[in-house]
Amino acid sequence: MQKLSTQKNLPALLEQNIFDKWILFAQVKESSEKSYRDGIKRLAEYFSAKKISFPKREDFLTWREYLKENYSVATANLAITAAKLFFSFLHTEGYISNNPAEHLKGLKEVKGHKKDAFLPEDTRKILKDFDTSTLTGCRDKAIFALMVTGGLRTIEVSRANVEDLIRRGGKFFLYVQGKGRDEKDESIKVPDAVYKLIQEYLRRRGKFEGSAPLFCGSRGRLRADSVSRIVKTAMRRAGYDSKRLTAHSLRHTCATNALRNGASLRQVQQMLRHSNIAITQIYLHELDRLDNNAEDLAAQNLF
Repeated sequence: MQKLSTQKNLPALLEQNIFDKWILFAQVKESSEKSYRDGIKRLAEYFSAKKISFPKREDFLTWREYLKENYSVATANLAITAAKLFFSFLHTEGYISNNPAEHLKGLKEVKGHKKDAFLPEDTRKILKDFDTSTLTGCRDKAIFALMVTGGLRTIEVSRANVEDLIRRGGKFFLYVQGKGRDEKDESIKVPDAVYKLIQEYLRRRGKFEGSAPLFCGSRGRLRADSVSRIVKTAMRRAGYDSKRLTAHSLRHTCATNALRNGASLRQVQQMLRHSNIAITQIYLHELDRLDNNAEDLAAQNLF
């Protein structure tokens, strides 16, 4: 195979469908493919804007700083991972003579969570603000309630079907396809009050098959970004508007409330479907910090 010289630009490589070949070669999961494509797209757009024919090592380092300043750590690291894997493939297969992305380091995650949790009174206020006289309001309240009591991610809400909601042992469960999973092999327990909200929405929605989406929009199944917008809109309507308050805040709220009300760390780990309990441990540390009144004691008798 003839190697490409550094005079060949990145768009030329992508136009040859080499990226598609890499996706097949690497057996990338369908759930990850879009993230990798978006990462490479960001890379191509950046180098195109900088009029860089083919990136060198220093160009990748500059791109890394650009990502650091303009994207979240998670989004930036996905783009960096995609670039490293793709360019490693190009080099191994002989498309390029050297790999300028080799040993490119990802960004360091900040310890603790980057999103805040709601207090119980905040959550109750948001839930009361939904207009359930409309089908959309009924649906949105059911989504919010399900996420804040089950710790669901937006993608898990999007993937849920009507048939995934079952009754077992007198309790209701929703089977979900979690992060990095290929099947719906994990379940969360749905509180009776939340189940009633979902059933009321489905009743008003009308006829549906078991394989139909649990939550629909005007164009069919709700996408994860649509779920995120629904939750964010509800927060803003109730007066909560901050970059640290997003749909993922409901997952943090769920964990924090469970721990505060007596759930064990193991129980919360199972509910959130964490593979490593150390991840769950962060919630306990943050709860301890929330209850720590050292600053108030330090300020005592000073003002």
